[in-house]
This record gives sequence, structure tokens and C-alpha cells, in this order.
Amino acid sequence: MHPFFANRMLDKNTPIPLYFQLRELLLEFIKSNAESVNLPTEQQLCEHFDVSRSTVRQALRELVNEGFIERHKAKGSVSTPKKLEQNFLSILESFNDEMQEKGLVPTTEVLDLSLVEPPESVRNALNLKDGEQAVQLIRLRGTNGTSIVLVHTFLPAHFKNIGNLIHEDLTNNSLYKLLQKNYAVDIGWTRRSIEIRSAGEFEAQYLQVPPKSPLQYIETISRTEDGTPFEYSRAYYRGDLNAFVIEIRNKRL
Repeated sequence: MHPFFANRMLDKNTPIPLYFQLRELLLEFIKSNAESVNLPTEQQLCEHFDVSRSTVRQALRELVNEGFIERHKAKGSVSTPKKLEQNFLSILESFNDEMQEKGLVPTTEVLDLSLVEPPESVRNALNLKDGEQAVQLIRLRGTNGTSIVLVHTFLPAHFKNIGNLIHEDLTNNSLYKLLQKNYAVDIGWTRRSIEIRSAGEFEAQYLQVPPKSPLQYIETISRTEDGTPFEYSRAYYRGDLNAFVIEIRNKRL
């Protein structure tokens, strides 16, 4: 039994169910370890906490359903990798910069960079007229060799000659930095919305998850200081590897 559990017991005189107490204790153990860790066996938990096997299994089952552990016949119960905390929703910062600040090695694979006739939803988002082209940029981004997000971006080709982006190196360079430096785009503000979506075959293939896996879907419209839209993107983040942090401040009266 791991030393973490040495002096920890369940309270059998409280109305809080034993399985829930055990679940919370195991979750505390998981979060106290920076890396993936093996949980005690069912038998060890039963004996140490003096509870039934059904109580232990219910606690473990809930942790599996919530994505905190995986159960293997050979290894037993193992905690899943820690989710990467992202400030993407509250800070306008490049993916590479944010990952490097976290001590991670960012990777980018450009799947497509071309001029296209965008669909109506994109034309509406970017205020494009019929027949006007957009730069289509599809990137698979990750850290330390693991893909974590698939990003599908559109930019108005006519605006400040952004159509020339198709000749830029977007594998090694930040899109926003290129827009500011090479195209004099005055980046002002961004509106982002988030929801949960199921992975289609395309997203599942590149993010290496089973089809219909839950993904965090983020839609972005970025504008210049004068309100001109210059970017519309759809990002699909692996739900098992990402957590988003939003800092909220009290409104001054």
C-alpha cells in the first residue's frame, strides 16, 4: 500500500457514501502525483479501508467514467496523464509561446495552406462577398510528440494581401506574429466560443482518438482594432489532454 494512504481512513458515521469518500481520496492521491501512477489493487483497498469489493469497484468505475484512471488486466488501475492547462480562452497568445512558457516542446504540422472559395459560414464570419477567396490553413499542433489540437483557419485573402500567406513558413512561425510583422495587421481583440463535439473521422484520424470521442471545440473570430475580421478558426482539442483556465475579475463599479 502506498504511504499516502497510511493514516487515511473512511468515516463510516457520516451520511456521505463510502464509495464517494473513497473516490475523493483516490482522486486526491492521483492529483498529488505529477506523473501517471498505479493505484492500489482492489484487494488492498478493501482490506485497508475495511469496505466491500462492490464499494471499491463503484469508486473506481466513477474515476474511469470521468477520465481520471484506466483499468488494465495486467497493470490494474493506472491514472491517466495530467491534462494540459491552457490559457487560450483568456489570453491572446501564440500556441508556441504558451507551450514554451510551460516548458514543453511545441510541434506544428501544416496539413493544408491554400486559397479557396470559402463556404457561406466562413464568408459571413469574415464579411466576404461572393467570389472572394480566403486563405485556408489546417494545422495539427501538439507538444512533445503528442497531437493535442487540430485547427482549421480561414483568413480574407484580399485584406492587406494576406493571400500571400500561402508562401509563408507556418510550420516554424507564429501566424499572429507573421500577420503583425509582414502584413501590418493591427490585432485588436478576439471572440471565442467553446462547446463539446464528437470527433468525426477526420479529427479522429489526426488526433489519434476513437471516432465520436469528446472534443473541446473552440470557434474564434479575431478582429483588428477598428473591428475588421481577419481570422475565423475552428479548433478541435482532445478532451482527455486539455483543460482550459479562465481568470475572471470583479467588475469595478
